[in-house]
Amino acid sequence: MAIFIFRRSTLPVLLLLMSSTPVCGQMSIWDFGGYAKNLITYADGEIEWLPVDVGRWQNTTQLRLNLFMYLEDNFTTCVQTRTLLMYQENSDLLRRFQEELNTGGSYYFDLKYEWLEKEDIYGFSEIDRLYFDWIYKDWEVIFGRQRIAWGTCLVWNPTDLFNPFDILDFDYEERPGADALHVQYYTGPLSQFNIAVTPGRTRYEVVYAGRYMTNNWNYDFNFIAGWQLNSLRLAASWAGELYDGGFRGEVLYTDPNIEYTTINLNFTSPLDFYRTEIVENPYWTFVLSYDYTFKNSFYIHTEYIYNGLGTTENAGSRRLDIVYTGELTPARQSIFQEFAYQITPLLRGDFFVIFNPNDKSWITAPSLQYSVATNWDLFLLAFPSGGDPGTEYGGFPDQYFARVELSF
Repeated sequence: MAIFIFRRSTLPVLLLLMSSTPVCGQMSIWDFGGYAKNLITYADGEIEWLPVDVGRWQNTTQLRLNLFMYLEDNFTTCVQTRTLLMYQENSDLLRRFQEELNTGGSYYFDLKYEWLEKEDIYGFSEIDRLYFDWIYKDWEVIFGRQRIAWGTCLVWNPTDLFNPFDILDFDYEERPGADALHVQYYTGPLSQFNIAVTPGRTRYEVVYAGRYMTNNWNYDFNFIAGWQLNSLRLAASWAGELYDGGFRGEVLYTDPNIEYTTINLNFTSPLDFYRTEIVENPYWTFVLSYDYTFKNSFYIHTEYIYNGLGTTENAGSRRLDIVYTGELTPARQSIFQEFAYQITPLLRGDFFVIFNPNDKSWITAPSLQYSVATNWDLFLLAFPSGGDPGTEYGGFPDQYFARVELSF
């Protein structure tokens, strides 16, 4: 089941401003849209490592509103909100457990309004995009809540210092953003300099980085240097074509200075409930990715990640550590394999598996997406998984999802 980090809001979200009548009457400077969807989740057992029984059923209703305002040719304002109403057994206890992780999150300003909190029901509204985009000659300045995605691979992006994501969090397509100042200087049609900064109340929350992007031999190359989670990060990535397929890669060097206290998932007494870890030794992370689409629309995608800080033992014991270290997996290495096919113009099938070759655990994701009618989509997905207790995907129940979505 999806695990979310919640914080109590001190600022109400003004959703009604986005549904006012002038939006429809000023199409030249306003662009409004969004979607409404409902996701039903069923799990055939409990999550063994989670000290809260969250039941077998979960229902999430979501409304998204997107508003773009083009006030001048070189000035754009964006406001995007999402409202969720979730039912899950003992959801209040789950939120308390998540608060024990003591993570600051990627947002400096709290733009979430929690309007319903009960034992099994939770509702909130949130602004997850709110930025101003100004372009002047070769300069572009973006200020506010935005998504800064510098990675090139499709599953794991260690060079995304600001907004890394989890591919298993499939119901949040837009992905989280960051409160940031992002400045871009275009040195040519295919090259640019970027500098981005996000504020923080502690040295672990501050992120700043610079990137130079260029193109040679029909490949995009990125070179990144920055500071994230009190650690020096140096990175490079590429994206291009190899044998008519997409070939991508990312390399990250980390010189960390991290100390954190987290919940010990293997505690045997109240004295062992928390544990403190120190990460000081430099390590490397790299990802290789290749995908290819055949003429009959059959699609294959292979990706591999090596994490120098990851464990070669049972990775389940480190699944909470990556919240503090910024790793994308607790394992030393993982393999991703995907196959997809456009069965009919309205029906697409997809299947992928993530395999940990060290502890031999795995998770698969077969899915079907069907266009029921104009702007109506039905999505069916399952997460069968397997592995011994303590492994990365061991202790997870098989999960099944059904989602209906209306776009407007």
